[in-house]
Amino acid sequence: MILKDNLDTYIATAMTEGEKSKYKLKVLRLIKAEYQKFLTSGKDKVLDEATEIKILKKLQKQWKEELEAFINAGRETFDLTLELKYLETFIPKEMSEEEQKNIAQSIIDKYLMSLPVDERKTMKHLGAIMKIINTDNPMINGKLVSEVYRKTIGL
Repeated sequence: MILKDNLDTYIATAMTEGEKSKYKLKVLRLIKAEYQKFLTSGKDKVLDEATEIKILKKLQKQWKEELEAFINAGRETFDLTLELKYLETFIPKEMSEEEQKNIAQSIIDKYLMSLPVDERKTMKHLGAIMKIINTDNPMINGKLVSEVYRKTIGL
């Protein structure tokens, strides 16, 4: 997906649309600011698809919390709702739990088959498996992967 590549184009389009795209412009500018903050931090500084999804999910969570606070305070939430819906258009739809389990199981099986038989029944390989899964499939729930792994090795 890599939204970063098209972000400036989306911002320019929203700016030309004027008042009716005010909420889009706000969302796009906040996304761009979060990307810049990430790229200037002391971390890896590689904005790949997995990192992009994490950033968008973080923003989504913040927006939902803000929306909840506005609702609890009895304030107008129409703009926040529009902004949140627009933000969610950039986040890939989550897979069903069954799809996630199937993908996790196939990756776990491949990884375990590459190990000697006596090393397959330990938890020490979970970190490496999680790294593989998060790189290839960032939308898979880590807790679910852990459950599948435990079940696979018989714990």
